[in-house]
Order: sequence, then C-alpha cells, then structure tokens
Amino acid sequence: MRRFVLAVVVFVVLALPAVALDRNAFSFARYDLQVTLYPHQHGLAAECALELRNVSKAPQREAVLQISSSLRWLSIVSEDGEQVEWLEQSYTSDIDHTGLLNEAIVKLDEPVAPGESLRLKVRYSGTVKKDATRMERIGTPHNVARRSDWDEISDSFTALRGAGFVTWYPVSMDAANLSQGNELFETLREWREREASAVLHLHISRASQPEGDNSKFIFVANGSQGRTGAEITDDFPGVAPVIVLLDDAAETTDRPKVTAHYTAAHTSYARDYMAAAENVIPPLEEWFGTARRKIVLVELTDPNALPYETGVYYFVPLRSVQRAGAEVAMARLAAHAMFDSPRPWIREGIANFAQAIIRERQAGRRAAIAYLGQFSSALAVGEAQSQRTPAPGETSSTQLSSIGPQPLITTADELFFRTKAAYVWWMLRDMVGERAMRSALAKYNAADDRDTAYVQRLIETQFSPKRDLETFFDEWVYRDRGLPKLRVESAHARQTLGKMTVTAVTIENLGEVGCEVPVFARSGQGENSARVFVPAKGKAIVRVPLDSVPNEVQVNDGSVPEAERRDNVISVTTSYPGTTDR
Repeated sequence: MRRFVLAVVVFVVLALPAVALDRNAFSFARYDLQVTLYPHQHGLAAECALELRNVSKAPQREAVLQISSSLRWLSIVSEDGEQVEWLEQSYTSDIDHTGLLNEAIVKLDEPVAPGESLRLKVRYSGTVKKDATRMERIGTPHNVARRSDWDEISDSFTALRGAGFVTWYPVSMDAANLSQGNELFETLREWREREASAVLHLHISRASQPEGDNSKFIFVANGSQGRTGAEITDDFPGVAPVIVLLDDAAETTDRPKVTAHYTAAHTSYARDYMAAAENVIPPLEEWFGTARRKIVLVELTDPNALPYETGVYYFVPLRSVQRAGAEVAMARLAAHAMFDSPRPWIREGIANFAQAIIRERQAGRRAAIAYLGQFSSALAVGEAQSQRTPAPGETSSTQLSSIGPQPLITTADELFFRTKAAYVWWMLRDMVGERAMRSALAKYNAADDRDTAYVQRLIETQFSPKRDLETFFDEWVYRDRGLPKLRVESAHARQTLGKMTVTAVTIENLGEVGCEVPVFARSGQGENSARVFVPAKGKAIVRVPLDSVPNEVQVNDGSVPEAERRDNVISVTTSYPGTTDR
C-alpha cells in the first residue's frame, strides 16, 4: 500500500506542469460540510461535497484546496466517488493561526473551462489547539498573541472562526504574510469578494460523550437561521461561520431585539449587556431606522479572549462592565442590525460613528470626540505609511514601512474603513447638519449602491439648490491623500460695540488634503466658534465674534483627524478703538 501511495505521489509530481498555480482560479460556489467535534482530543473530522467554479479567464488543469496545517487530508474523490490524483504539500500563509496550510493540489482529467464547475468530495481530520505561531513570529508577546488567536477545540473552551483565523473548511487563495503591510487584509478581502455568493451548508455535532460525562452543551453559530442546539444544520452565506460550543448548563435569553447565549454562572453579566443593547437601540433608530435583525450576544468562556464581532453577533467573555462602556460596545451591533451596506467604509464606518453618537448622548460632544480620538494616533501612523514612498535600497528595519495609499472606497485595512471612515461620517454631519444626514441615511438602499458616488449624491440632494461635496469625497473617500496638518498662523481681535469683539484668524494647512474645520475664540467668560474650509497646502481666514475679549484661539476640537497636532492654539492680539494693538 505504501508503495502504491508513493508511486501516485511521484506520478503527480512529475505530471504537474511547470507553471505557477493559480490559487484564485476557482470560487467555492457551495459547500455541503459535515463536521464532528471531539473536544476531549481537541479533534475535528469532516466530510465535504464541494462545488468549485472556474472564475478565471483560462481553462484550469489543477484545483487547489487548503486547510489548516493541524488538519490532514484523508481522501479526495470525484463527485461519483472515483479516485483523483492529488498531492499534499505545506504552504506558508498567515490566513491560519498556525501560519501554515496543508494544501492539496488536485490534477484534473479534463481542463475546466472558464465559467464551468467542478465537483469533488473530500475528507479530512486533525486537531485544533490554541496556536499563536503567526503572531509570535512577527514579535507579538505570547500572552497577547493568544488573546487574539483564541480559536480551539477543547473540553474547557471550543470556538472556531474561519479563514483568517483557523482554516477548518477548504479554501484557496494566495499566501499572505502579516509582516508584509496590508497583504493579509488584501488577500482576505479579495477572497471574500470572490466567495460573496458562496453558501456553506453545515451540519456540526459533537461526538458521543465519554461514559459518566453528563454535561450539557449547545452549539451557537452565526448562520442565516440563527439555529442553536446539541447539533445544528444551517447555511452560512459568504463563507464566514463562527461556531461556539457552550456547556456548563448553557442558557439562552430571548427578547424582542436581543438574544443572549451564556453559561449559568454569568447570567447577571449577560443581562447587563442585554440591557445596554436595549438602551442604545431607540436613539440609534432615529438615525438608522428600525432594526431589521436581532443583536445576538454569545459568551466566550475563555476569560482572556479578545471580543470578536461579526454583523449582529458579539462573541465576548462575560464579566462586570460599566454601563457606559457596554452601551458603546453594543452600539456597533445595533447599527449593524439597522443598517447594511456592501461597502466596508459605509457599513463599518457607520457602526463606529454610531458608537460616537452614543458616547455624545452619554457625556456630550467632547466625550464623543475623545472616543474617536483614542484611535487618532494609530490612524496618523497608518496614513504616514500609506503616503510614504520608500527610498531605493531602504530597509524596513530602520524606516516606517509603506503600505501604499488606502482610499476608503477600496481599502481592506480596518484602521481605515472603521476609524477613518467614522471620522468622515462625523465630519459630514458637522458639514451638512444632523437633519440632512439622517434624511440621507434613511434613503440609503444597499441594492442601489452600485457606483462609488451613490452616497455623495444622496447627501447632496438633501439640499436645494444641491450642495457640492465633490471636493470632500474626492479627497477623503475616493482618494487617500493623508491627513491635514493645521496650524494657527495668526489671530487678531478687534473690539467693536460694547464688549463685542471679532477675531480674525488665519489658518494654514500644511497637509495634502483639505478640510472644513471649527475655529474657537475663548476668553475667561466663554467661547464661540466658526467653521472654515482650509484647502490643501493653503490658507484661510475666518472671523469669530465673541461677547468678551478673547485670550486664545484654537483650530480643530479633534473632530478632524490630523497628521500631527501642534500650533493649534495661540494667544490673541487685541485692538481697541483709538488704540494700538496689545
């Protein structure tokens, strides 16, 4: 038998053409996947019927199937059960937490033409243990890495995300390396776009429990039917399943707008999160309309795991949390329940914007801007990387690496389509007003969003005559020109009638992107502000009235992200009628 297998492997190696494999040639149109978990052994066994469709422009003689390196291919046969020739090899890629894939290269008897389909049946098995190899080899401390890569199958904790974390179902894509800028994010984005219409039909169960083990358990997953139970069968459009196995007398609480799955020991914490979700839904419905789906809270029983959110599902270790923090966290889920878009910068940016809205409702505008500002330094670094062109021969060990421009309309980097996009939505609200923004969002229809300027036109048409937002969208959404660099060049106040003053403020923008920004004049008795557009590499003058004599002016309250914040505040010189400046 061993000689036969060796002969087949040698034959396959010799038969493979000496050309590069196209790992993006096939989309996985449909999976019929049956999985059995063995928590006592960290084990997984799977059988899957696959339909692959050639989405390339050339006939394909090979198909590539990839799973985690902790799993092993057992068999690959045709739809009617006939043996096919295939070679298994290791393939380094960070789409899996082990940093390595087991790749099967299947040689096809006949080329598959563009648009045609191929059907295969596969079996594989192995283990899924917590593994942070990919994070650790780029220098992430062990404990930090394991908090992020928490996927595993075990008696104490079982949770599985998909490609990008642990590849427990077959996929095919080019290698991606976490150390290479945005390569991993771009690779996964392209894969998700290719598999957008795919459906993973999954039946998952747990193997019979050992004698004497009477523990209760349920599966919770983010399938289209939201099914739970001792075993589940559900569909996962877009191939993005998250599976959690809860035991320890798992409980479910189902309310009209939120459902929670949790262990009995953490009932009070689950109720706190549910209350937080119910608190934020009414004010956000004023912005985004009635919720179309329920928020689903799922406990992660690993207390060190970082929370994970996908759509309306929130996977989180349950512990005591302050009400304000829980409400801000739930705001993202509530926004997803109410508002959807095929564009990440809209869908995810709106969700982060919703968090700022809730923070503003809790403690005012400054608190909301401070919340956005938590991520401004990281955004400034990201923008510096996106705008930087490495010098010839320059090494990344001594210089800030370049990731290339990241326009919101195309970026796959969460820092941009979440953080920068949230700032963009906040700036738009400041520019056009809350009423116009709410009206535009109420009219947004994901099915109509077929070109990049759809949202721009939607907001512009809320005004009569139409307001021109082309410059803003061109510089902040369609292109990536970095962040503004604002400074107050001068500020001169002149007293008018009584104690009234008007302060003329000159603002300079050293950056490559223009912005409309607030300018404040302050005294010991109060402050006032005015807004002004400052073009890229240009200056603008704005006059700010105040009912007292100002002692300082400030450009930007933090609502506009900047490359760096310096020279944003200066003292004011004042002129009085019949006197010289002082």
